[in-house]
Amino acid sequence: MTTTATPTSRSARLGGVLLALGPAQFLVLHVVVANAWVRPRYSWWTNYISDLGAVHCAPVLGNDVCSPLHAGMNTAFVLLGVLLLAGTVLTANTWSTQGNRRVWQAMVGLAGLSWVVVGLVPEDVDLTVHSIGALPVFILGNAALVIAGTSASTRTRPLARTAALALGITGLLGFALTAFAATNAGHVIGVGIAERVTVFPLLLWVLVVGVDVVRER
Repeated sequence: MTTTATPTSRSARLGGVLLALGPAQFLVLHVVVANAWVRPRYSWWTNYISDLGAVHCAPVLGNDVCSPLHAGMNTAFVLLGVLLLAGTVLTANTWSTQGNRRVWQAMVGLAGLSWVVVGLVPEDVDLTVHSIGALPVFILGNAALVIAGTSASTRTRPLARTAALALGITGLLGFALTAFAATNAGHVIGVGIAERVTVFPLLLWVLVVGVDVVRER
């Protein structure tokens, strides 16, 4: 017997709005804060995303970092995490009850908490805590997409299901590419663009899911 998703409630639609709003505000602030850099200019190719939140003007991980709007970027990191976690909770029951939906939902939630740590502990304040805090974004977030893309719980949303698998695989490959770029400076791929291939898949997916949930009747 096939079990369908629970009809979309008002709280679930709110969750959809939050899911869409999180990545949207993050991407806008990402561009605004990056464009505020003067010396040096921010590079999507060589600079880490976290460089945007560094609070001091100093070399960090091989990059000259100076982000005048770092407070805005760190706020965006924290807000992304809070909205991602809240949206995941509020939309949790809109998926089919088949499969292991709680597993990938919990992993997405942990990725949300990871963004909060990234924003609260900038890289040049405590690099160790910042780096450990960022790992769930890189690993759990993308692994969650692969699980969601193969879970029976997502069969009621074909677009979200297909996108999850494709984006999750892309993100995990991006993580391997980031590790390579970070340990082989000066090679073909820049660590900044590699990191974005790792981070952006989950953001794009929750944006798609958020819009999908809001549009449901």
